[in-house]
Amino acid sequence: MRRFLEGILMIFSIVLLSISIYFLMGMFAQEKHDRDVYEKVIEIYENAEEQTGEDEDRESEEEKQVQINAGLLALHEENPDCIGWITIEGTVIDYPVMYHPGEKNYYLHRDFDGNYSAAGSLFISEICDPQNCDNLLIYGHHMNSGSMFAALEGYKKHDFYEKHPLISYSTLHGEETYQVIAAFSTPVYTGKDFAYYSFSKAVDARDYDNYIRTCKSLSYYETGFSAEYGDRLLTLSTCEYSHKNGRMVVVAKKLEP
Repeated sequence: MRRFLEGILMIFSIVLLSISIYFLMGMFAQEKHDRDVYEKVIEIYENAEEQTGEDEDRESEEEKQVQINAGLLALHEENPDCIGWITIEGTVIDYPVMYHPGEKNYYLHRDFDGNYSAAGSLFISEICDPQNCDNLLIYGHHMNSGSMFAALEGYKKHDFYEKHPLISYSTLHGEETYQVIAAFSTPVYTGKDFAYYSFSKAVDARDYDNYIRTCKSLSYYETGFSAEYGDRLLTLSTCEYSHKNGRMVVVAKKLEP
């Protein structure tokens, strides 16, 4: 009887080990696929930028000022849902930004090509109109590998903010720079939480000011910067694990050239 039980236990252990190996292999394969897709995106982006760099030598100063990001334009031609590129210098955040308003969270688990991906893509909320919204909401996963928006966790510390106060955002209409004004974490969809995720277009100045005031009051620290009605906002959001169903949120305002 004892030998029988030991045999059953061994078989059970082998089955568990086999299942674990299967899932690990699947995870590694998915990560490799995600890296391959990103490398392809980077190649398209950089090749177009290099070509533009050669052409710029022959352009006038006026032509250079109106020129859009050639790398982003090349990606947009590859996939029209790609309408932006976000970079936070000194971090791994250097990714294309997708927009597919016809379906909620379309790129939550889709890569640049629209195929399944656990990491998904950075994407603009479907409630936003990128052309005229007051607040551009961009979502991304907090990956254990440190990719996507995992680096936003660093904004919990003031010294990290001091090293990374600016966010660069390229659009099909030009280059934009945003100054971080607040960073906070909050639970979401509780019925009592701060619904930052529903703020895209302010009803009026009071509505806008209330949003800014709440962001500043929740912030881990004072940045010394704020925003006034009429300032364009950029809000980055990812998962955060000190709260149940928590989110890490970084809010920035657009700087005028």
